[in-house]
Amino acid sequence: MDVFNRMGMSRLFNWSGLVVSLSFFPTLARAAFLSYILIFLKERFDLSVDQIGLFVGGFILLSSLSSLVFGAVLDRMSIKVLMLVSSVIQSVVYLSLFMFNSLALVFILCLLLNLAYLSLETAVRMCIARLFAPPETASVLSLKYTFTNTAYALGPLIGLWLNRQGVSPLLFCSASALIFIVAIVSPLALPSVADRQNVEGEGWYDSLAIMVKDRKLLKFSVAGVLLAGVFGQFHIYVGQYLITTHSTTQMYEIINVVFVTNALTSMLLQYVIGKRVAVERFRYWICGCIVAFVIGLIGFAFSSTLYAWVLFIAIFTVGEIIIQPLEFFYITRIAPAHMAGAYYSSQNLTYMGAASTPVVCGFILAGFNPVYFLLYLLVLLMVGGVIFYVEGGKLIQPATKKPLANGAIGDQGSI
Repeated sequence: MDVFNRMGMSRLFNWSGLVVSLSFFPTLARAAFLSYILIFLKERFDLSVDQIGLFVGGFILLSSLSSLVFGAVLDRMSIKVLMLVSSVIQSVVYLSLFMFNSLALVFILCLLLNLAYLSLETAVRMCIARLFAPPETASVLSLKYTFTNTAYALGPLIGLWLNRQGVSPLLFCSASALIFIVAIVSPLALPSVADRQNVEGEGWYDSLAIMVKDRKLLKFSVAGVLLAGVFGQFHIYVGQYLITTHSTTQMYEIINVVFVTNALTSMLLQYVIGKRVAVERFRYWICGCIVAFVIGLIGFAFSSTLYAWVLFIAIFTVGEIIIQPLEFFYITRIAPAHMAGAYYSSQNLTYMGAASTPVVCGFILAGFNPVYFLLYLLVLLMVGGVIFYVEGGKLIQPATKKPLANGAIGDQGSI
């Protein structure tokens, strides 16, 4: 704990800050589930590979779009109640998947499960924005993303190991999701929803109308979707690329190196780099992010040894590390205090970009030279990067939110 005291973040493990550290467990459950769902669908319903892809991609995309609508509802709910309901829903759904043999019902349950997880993540982001002072935010976010990356590295391994032992990973997922309740039942002083008296947009439809008219949010969403197309599911499109350019043995060898290098780089460098990211130097950081992605992509095209893949995957991962806090800072600066939930939920639209790239990749690689796929990714990167660069420079104006007594920005109160 002395280490965190010196970093000024001992609050992460005291009272309200528990929501950040304990968010590791729902993410661990989700990571284990997403790796196991492929086996589950194959064994339970005998689906083909393309059918499994449509099933998983379908509930992820639908839940992402639904979360945008549901985000307006989050602004009217107690954050504590929202977290409790979301955790319970996730735990119950994991167990419920044992009981049903209807593919349609399982799809609905998976849709509900992902929507509950995205809602919980939105609530955690709202807490970070309101509980921690601006100087602490980058460090807290970096630890949050370190927890997330660690969960996504460990989750699949745990899930597949349990399945080999004859134990359903769904039991583990249910228990992990429920651990988050520890942060809720404790006597926490979580931030309250903003005062909605005399503010425009009392209904969810009005909130959505305001968001649609917000040009800053629109540009953020477009840029986020484009950049997510580059890094959101890069493990998948790298595998597709390798299938067309390497032998099967080489493909499996390289893709394993990709997974391990990405996970280790994220865990080792997320805090070291992420804590230095600041909105005051938004344009410098977005340039560094784009350069890392460009070097990584070009390296993918010309790497001929495992050492080269390790190097360029590590560089590419640095771009991932940088873009995550930048997106948070951007949305925090433009979100009205009474619509934070709706605006943070808009970040879930990036799943559209992440999900689309493997589809486009398959189309390009099937009929064209692989170099065209590299050009496609570079176009996404340049367009999204330019939008962020131009708009990010406008965020340096002083924040308009009223500071709290403890230095955080936003509204304060008990739930």
